[in-house]
Amino acid sequence: MKIEYVVLDENLKLEELKDSVALLPPDRQNKIARYRFEKDKLLSLAAGLLIRRAIGESPIFFGEHDKPYVESDVFFSVSHSGRVAAIATDDAEVGLDIEQLPDESRLKIADRFYHPRERAYVKGSQDPCSAFCEIWTRKEAVLKMTGEGISTDLTAFDTTALPLSAQLYTSALDGYCLSVCSAEPIGDNPIDISILELKDLL
Repeated sequence: MKIEYVVLDENLKLEELKDSVALLPPDRQNKIARYRFEKDKLLSLAAGLLIRRAIGESPIFFGEHDKPYVESDVFFSVSHSGRVAAIATDDAEVGLDIEQLPDESRLKIADRFYHPRERAYVKGSQDPCSAFCEIWTRKEAVLKMTGEGISTDLTAFDTTALPLSAQLYTSALDGYCLSVCSAEPIGDNPIDISILELKDLL
């Protein structure tokens, strides 16, 4: 499995990258246009460029629950948050989620959406905000791997317990938490995580 991510400069403007938008397929261009805020447009653009780097000009199709895929042996998942856009690629179904670390006011969400053992994990952590974000990104990664989406009862599965925990990997980035879920146990399989410059995608 490979994970690549870019961190966007806070002073970056979409106008500077308008030629790059034209490199992307129409559905991604339309998605960028629908965002209201420039920051979100830039993140969606970066995600589109990461996908283009991973699959080239291969057409993207959408399966059940609108899960994107290509007709090849490459599986991918993208996510963005804050100033970071990331992609995971693998030879099996994969789900990726990245989130900025939350403040303590969000921790109460765990009572509504986390499995009881996940709630205990957060409450017992020395860094509850990081633990909360770890569980949240792991849940999102699972749902993106399966393609089910957040309509699923999030309390119904426990990302801290086997067998699901064996399919998950979490990494802390500076101010962010990133998790991936593979359709198969990750075990000792290496996960290559690398940061890219935006110019590497153009």
